[in-house]
Amino acid sequence: MIKKQVTRIDKKIKAFIIVMATYFLIQIGARVVMISMMSDSVSTFISEMISTLALGLVFDLTVWSVIAIPLMIVLIIRKETLTKTFVFWLYFFLILIAVSQVLFFKEFGTNFNFIAVDYLIYTNELLGNIWQSFNVPLIMIVIFIATAGLYLLQRKYFKINRSHNLNFKHYLPVLILPFILIPMIQSSWREKVSDNRYYIEIAGSGIYEFIRAFFTNELDYETFYYTKDDLNIIPEHYVDNSNEMTNIKPNVIIITVESLNAEYLKIFGGSGLTPHLDNLVDKSYLFTRMYATGTRTVRGLEAITLSLPPTPGQSIVRRENNNDLFCIGEVFRENGYKTDFIYGGYGYFDNMNKFFEGNGYTVKDRTDISDDEIIHETIWGVADETLFTQVLKSMDEHFSKGEKAFEMVMTTSNHRPFTFPEGRIDMPDGTRNSSVKYTDWAINDFLERASSKDWFNDTVFVIIADHQALAAGKAALPINCYHIPCLIYAPNLISPEKCDKLISQMDIAPTLLGIIGLSYNTKFLGHDINKITESDERAFISTYQMLGYVKNDTLITLTPDKEAKAYHINNWNTSDYTNIEVDHTLLDEAIDYYQGAAYLFKNNLLKQNSEKIK
Repeated sequence: MIKKQVTRIDKKIKAFIIVMATYFLIQIGARVVMISMMSDSVSTFISEMISTLALGLVFDLTVWSVIAIPLMIVLIIRKETLTKTFVFWLYFFLILIAVSQVLFFKEFGTNFNFIAVDYLIYTNELLGNIWQSFNVPLIMIVIFIATAGLYLLQRKYFKINRSHNLNFKHYLPVLILPFILIPMIQSSWREKVSDNRYYIEIAGSGIYEFIRAFFTNELDYETFYYTKDDLNIIPEHYVDNSNEMTNIKPNVIIITVESLNAEYLKIFGGSGLTPHLDNLVDKSYLFTRMYATGTRTVRGLEAITLSLPPTPGQSIVRRENNNDLFCIGEVFRENGYKTDFIYGGYGYFDNMNKFFEGNGYTVKDRTDISDDEIIHETIWGVADETLFTQVLKSMDEHFSKGEKAFEMVMTTSNHRPFTFPEGRIDMPDGTRNSSVKYTDWAINDFLERASSKDWFNDTVFVIIADHQALAAGKAALPINCYHIPCLIYAPNLISPEKCDKLISQMDIAPTLLGIIGLSYNTKFLGHDINKITESDERAFISTYQMLGYVKNDTLITLTPDKEAKAYHINNWNTSDYTNIEVDHTLLDEAIDYYQGAAYLFKNNLLKQNSEKIK
């Protein structure tokens, strides 16, 4: 009798162990696939691979400690049909997550993070993008077949029913384990496995990192980062930009291009994907060393609009109480301009409509475009050429009323699924390279159409990327992955020139206002690149948690464990770094900017009618 009872208990334990082992094998398999995908970018040291896989098992064990509880409950209920059904769909879920994690890593070069969280919030865009980008039916069929095959191989272990006795003490460790592991586990442990960012990302658990990102999308700077008491924040002051263009007050159109790497342009080593922009380079005021502040569209819009370094966590565009802020649009309105934000998609995504409407812009998005105007669209929005048609219509309307206009334009075509109208370029759609070439074509088509307009000669066009297509690399903050193109084109107003100074994306507002001669009272933390010395040049690069300050050939990083590190940039094109001692003068400067920006926003000092910045 005792022997029989032990056998029955062992059957439950065996079923539990089989499911647990399967979970770990799926996770290990996903990591091996990700390592093989990045074979050209990750080192092949066996010790690093073993450390990555070993630490991965620790994160997986933490996730398993939670998954094990419902499995334990199912085994306690002791219904064979319920047990088999639960195990089947658990396997389906685990394989689906593993495949999703691999695809996400292929696209972004990282584990699940805040991007995955943001996309999940916008379910329509997420599901539409997946459907248009991948053969979803085939993928789901393959996952279902893999699940069925795995289940059929193991189904004999799940024939458990009420005839099997149960001793609850065998399951007590399952209830205790989550309370031990979850408080103990630290995502920062991943940093110890390697200096290679890909290994660091692969070491994490997709499920764990997703949940962690969900709860850490906003970070209070003073709680998590290095701080100082004597912040050196530039006070509000008057900027006199009077020059020969002051009386002209040209129209300004800023075209923020989705995911436009600097390396696409020929001047930065490109291979012919942007022939029209390449031709425009010699006719424009070109910034050869501009760096994006972040890795998301909202970071680019934040930097361009507010002239602020990135605050940790969510972009200000996505936050509450982000209305009535001092911004570039306010400067134009004070100088008699009408200001618009024009977007080819639905602007509720990423809170863009609310942000721009709350800061005085007239928003024109997909809802304002009639169906008969649409040649092609994806889940993200209409084709860029249709978007630019809306810009032309808006400019014509302002011109007919005798109004000066400032237009903020956000493109979408250079985004997965990378589709666009046929017959525009000599490449089929469906790839990032072809979508880059199409966007280049659409910008040229827009400028050609604009050149026939009466307002063209008095208009300044700014073409700037929101961020690079991929901002992940071997280093935590790979400087080369933040290099973006930016050029100012106004053939009748601004002479062609190449500016080789180091400049941040957040500096484009004050620099542009300086060029066109608009004076204003400023709260910007960015500066006019043409009014500073070489010793003042700097840039800001970031992820949603790691903040970088770049000056000369040094990168200072700030992380949410109140830690700072310093690196010498040996090669700006490959992000070859050498660890060095932290220069406390540069560290203080970094803190001034980052803590200062967080402090000003948190205390409503960026509001248009707030008190003077002290």
